[in-house]
Amino acid sequence: LRHGKLVSRVDPQQETAASLAALMVGTEVAAVRADKEAAPGAPLLELNDLSTQTDDPFGVSLKNINLSVRAGEIVAVAGVAGNGQGEFFGALSGEVISTNKDSVKFGGAASGREDITQRRRRDAAFVPEERIGHGAIPNFTLSENVVLTHHAVGEAVVRKGLINSDVAQNVSSNVIELFDVRKGTPDPEAQSLSGGNLQKFVVGREMALRPKVLVVNQPTWGVDAGAAALIRQALIDLARSGSAVLVISQDLDEIFEVADRIAVISRGELSEDYLSEDLNLEQIGLLMAGAH
Repeated sequence: LRHGKLVSRVDPQQETAASLAALMVGTEVAAVRADKEAAPGAPLLELNDLSTQTDDPFGVSLKNINLSVRAGEIVAVAGVAGNGQGEFFGALSGEVISTNKDSVKFGGAASGREDITQRRRRDAAFVPEERIGHGAIPNFTLSENVVLTHHAVGEAVVRKGLINSDVAQNVSSNVIELFDVRKGTPDPEAQSLSGGNLQKFVVGREMALRPKVLVVNQPTWGVDAGAAALIRQALIDLARSGSAVLVISQDLDEIFEVADRIAVISRGELSEDYLSEDLNLEQIGLLMAGAH
C-alpha cells in the first residue's frame, strides 16, 4: 500500500526486506554509509554524574550518568522503552534543569542549570521523540515552526523581538527540499503532514542550525524505510562534518547502522560505552536487561 493505493501483491517467501522497502516507497532505498571513518576530536557534550529525581509514579530517576560525545562521532544510547529515555532527553535539552551546573557541559561550558534556550545558544539542538505537540505545534505552519527553535540562535529569524517571516520561510523551504518533505501546499500546518514527513521536517529544522551538538530521541520512530535511510544518512553526515551527535533509540538495527560507540540505559542507569564493532546483539541484549 503506497499513497493510499494498492501497488503490489507479493509472496513474502520470495521477498527481502530491501525489496519490500522499495515497494513501500516507490524506489530503491539507498544504503546508509559513512564516506569516511570517524576521527573524533574534543568532547563537545560531557555528562558528569548526571542525576534527576521524578515524582511521577511512572517516571524513571536518572542515576549518576557519565558520558562524553566528541566532535565527529555518533554515540547511541540503546534501551527498552520506559527505562528513562525521556527523562534522559529532558535532562540534556534543559527541559529538566539539574541542581549541579557541571552535570551537563556543552563545549566545556557548565550548562546543568541552564534552560533549553540557553543551551541552544551554546550551539546545541534537540529533536524530541514526540514530533507533534513537542517537536512541532500542530496548527502552526512549517515556517512558523521554524521560529520555535531558530529564534534562540543569531538574529536572522528573530531580531529585537520581530520575526523575519521571509527568512523563516527560506529555512523551511530549504529543509523541505533537502529532506524531501512531501506536502500539499507551500507552507502547510504541521498537523497536515504524515508522521514520516513531519519527522523529516523536525530533524531537518534542527540540522539547519548546523549545531555543534545534536541530541535526537528516536530519530526514525514510525517512518517508512526511505525516510529512515534519509534521516540516518543525515545524522552520519552531520557527525562527519565535525558535530557531536547523541542518538537515543530503541531500534538496534538503527543503532548498529549509525553509531560509532554504544551505551545502554536500564532503569535510569547508563552502562559504560563500547565501540559498536565490539558489541553484538546478544551482548547488547544483556546490557538492556540490566547486566552492566
